[in-house]
Order: sequence, then structure tokens, then C-alpha cells
Amino acid sequence: MAIFFLPLLLVAAPTLDIYFIDVDHGNAVLVVSPSGESMLLDSGPSGHIYTGRILAAMQASGVKQIDYFVVSHYHWDHFGAIAELASRVPVLNFVDHGQNVEADRSPEFYRQWGISKAHPDYDSYVKTREQGKHRVAAPGDRLPIKGVEALVVTSAGRVLGKPLEGAGAPSPGCFMTGERIENEVEDGQSIGVLFRFGKFRFIDLGDLTWNISYRLFCPENKVGQVDLYMMTHHGLTIDRESQGAALWSASSDSPAEVYGLHPRVAVLSAGEDYVGRMATPEAWQTTRSSPGLEDIWELHYQAQGGEQNNSDEKFIACPNVNDCQGGTWIKVSAEQDGSFTVTNRRNGFSKRYPARSTGGAR
Repeated sequence: MAIFFLPLLLVAAPTLDIYFIDVDHGNAVLVVSPSGESMLLDSGPSGHIYTGRILAAMQASGVKQIDYFVVSHYHWDHFGAIAELASRVPVLNFVDHGQNVEADRSPEFYRQWGISKAHPDYDSYVKTREQGKHRVAAPGDRLPIKGVEALVVTSAGRVLGKPLEGAGAPSPGCFMTGERIENEVEDGQSIGVLFRFGKFRFIDLGDLTWNISYRLFCPENKVGQVDLYMMTHHGLTIDRESQGAALWSASSDSPAEVYGLHPRVAVLSAGEDYVGRMATPEAWQTTRSSPGLEDIWELHYQAQGGEQNNSDEKFIACPNVNDCQGGTWIKVSAEQDGSFTVTNRRNGFSKRYPARSTGGAR
């Protein structure tokens, strides 16, 4: 009897792909599941240039529609581009935290928090979401994107009621953190999403503020550890109340949060000329000092931090804002065993992070 040996076909395992898109002054993260479904976390500010950058990332990823748009909160740098984007490609589902807490408030409220009335793009967003299905997210909700678990961990100022399975241990950073005054603006309403793909974990907490983050990680860490961490609120930490109570209370990237998450890789999304140059050396140093942190990848070089508070040039998508007018991104491709590869589109530099051999709460 004749025996035939067929050649072995090597097929690459499907990956979870995450694009951190350069939108200068805000956040836009495109998540593409192994099934090909897509989720856009925030859209950056309004303007053809930013819509074009999101469309370019979509084209590179092979997706032709946004299955889920999740707006973390209603600040211009997080949802301004969605109206134009929805006029260019289908956006099927809109997810938000509900009521805009900055709308129709007293003049005293706006003066206290140093803000103007609700941004006019908000009305445009409300009209745009009528084109698809609308959902108000609550902590504990699962967003049904096929091939990956997307779990809401914060929304509308609330956090998970109990730790996830395997979590619950105290964050080692709690004793270094403490609480501040409550922040009453939109930042603290941020939807935070934890993605789980096999053993791989990624978290994006939007612009979550200091106290709400503290309640997520202290006295018990309700989330557990992650592999990939989007630095919260564009890397803003103001540890001097003299800078103003509004910014002090809106700070993020606390030791409780960062040390509790215990990430291997962090990504900083903040434009070089961001409003007030909000990415601060304090946040960068807290993240850099986190036990187990291997690298920080940055969308823009942060001039206010100097060389000691920035990564090596090969880890930065835009080392000079004048060289990146066309936009770029940092791409992460994750596998179910927990390994992942990060690539800088600008220079093609990639680094692979093997699966952890051991770990704590996952």
C-alpha cells in the first residue's frame, strides 16, 4: 500500500490586534478581535486629519466597519471625530456611560472646575449614535465582541462591586496613594474596559480620576494583573495641590493603580503639544518604577519630561511632532498564550514579549 506524506501547512494563530492611533491631543484605540470584529475606544478630536488616521488604521487592519464604538467620557479629545467617522464607515453600536455630568450645570460649577459648558461636539455625538444601537454600560457588563472578552470595570463613577476571579489581593501601592478630593467632571465618569484573550490582558481606563481608581484597587485589587496598560488620563499626575484642586483631583496613574495592575508594557497616548502638556514626569516615573514593567511605548516624545522621563527613540511613534504630520500608530499583536509583539509603525521596530512563565492574579 502506498503511503503519501502531505506537506505540513503552517497557519499563523489568530491574534488580538490593538492599534494605538496618534490623534495628537486625545485617545483612539482600535481593537480587532481574531474573529475580525472591531471596537474603537474613543476617537480623538474632531477634524479630517484625525478621521483619516483612524480610517488608515482600519484599512491596515482589514476592517470595514466599527462594530462597537466606546466613548470613555464626553471630553472633546475622546469623541470629537466620531460624527465624521460615522459618515464615512458604518458604526453599528455606541456605548457610553449615560448622562453628561457637565451639561446644564450652574455657573459656579463651571468656575469651580475651570471648564466651559458641555462641548458642542456632545450634541453631534448624541445625534450620531441614533444611527446605530445605543447602550449605557455599567461595571460588570460584557461587551459582545466575538473572539475576546471585553469587560467593563468602571463607568459613571462606579467600579466593580467585587474582585474578578483570581483577583482580590491588596495592591502593593495602596499605602503610597491615599485619597484626594472628589472630582466632579466628566473624567471620573470614564468607562474602563479590561480585555481578556486567553492568558493575555489589556486595560484602558480612559481618563479615570484618582479617587475612583483608588476604589478599584484599594483595599482590594478588583482587577488583578495585566500584560498591557494604557496609561490613564494621558499620563497626568499632579501631586502638588498648589497646581489647583481640579487637576490635583483629576490626577491618574497612582501607585495603587499601576502597581496593582503590574503591567509588562505601558503605552502613553499624549500629544507633544497637548493641552497644558499634561503628561507629567510624576506619572512616567510611577509607571517606570512599577515592578515587572519592561517598557513604555509612547505616541509622542514628551518635551516637558526630558530624556530621563521618555523612552528610547525607537519606542516612540513621534519623536518630533513635525515629522509625524501624516499620523502613525503603535500596534500590539497578542496571542492566547499571553505572548505579544509591539511594533512602531514609523520605524518598523518590533519587540516580542514572551508569555509569562509564572504570574499572580490574572
